[in-house]
Amino acid sequence: MTGQCIEIVTYKVSNPDEADHQRDGAQEKAARLPGFSGWLALSGCKDRGMRTDLVIWENAQFAEAAAEVVGKGKDFSGFRASITEFGGIGHYAPPRGGLALLQPGSGIEIGQFRLRPGVNEADLRMAHDRMIADHLCRQPGWRGQRLIRLQDGTYMDIAFAGTQAQAQAICASWTGIPACEAFLALIEPISMEFGSIL
Repeated sequence: MTGQCIEIVTYKVSNPDEADHQRDGAQEKAARLPGFSGWLALSGCKDRGMRTDLVIWENAQFAEAAAEVVGKGKDFSGFRASITEFGGIGHYAPPRGGLALLQPGSGIEIGQFRLRPGVNEADLRMAHDRMIADHLCRQPGWRGQRLIRLQDGTYMDIAFAGTQAQAQAICASWTGIPACEAFLALIEPISMEFGSIL
């Protein structure tokens, strides 16, 4: 399987209030589809009838399967009926580190560390990018990952997942993975915490 897939759908509606209601229902139903990772519903600033939905899927296969369900399934007929003009749909690769649309209950892992002597930040970033591309983005529930440099010179690796249990499982999956081992060889861990979004 490939990594995260961003689906962007554009369309117009004639009754924004009813369309909002239908879109809310569609979001709830889509959240139960395999591979769903989040939905950002946008409306035009000047014209509320202009719509763009940015939906995150675990991979392109899940995105394509979901597009079939939303496009033809009975559960989404009200949502489809609220659309007066379909603009288009596209599937895109995420930015480096993934794109996390966090919902209540989404999981998080926060690891704080310092660099080992002689390691520079460029090497750290390269190893972090490789670890994401080679392993982490392919793990079930992975939503995104960011490196943060703190004022005291230490760093944080913040990982986002569908649930706290998925964040813990992703962390446990690092063992024996060459890209993860290469990253770990550059750092001296300070702490690691898991939690969930309220």
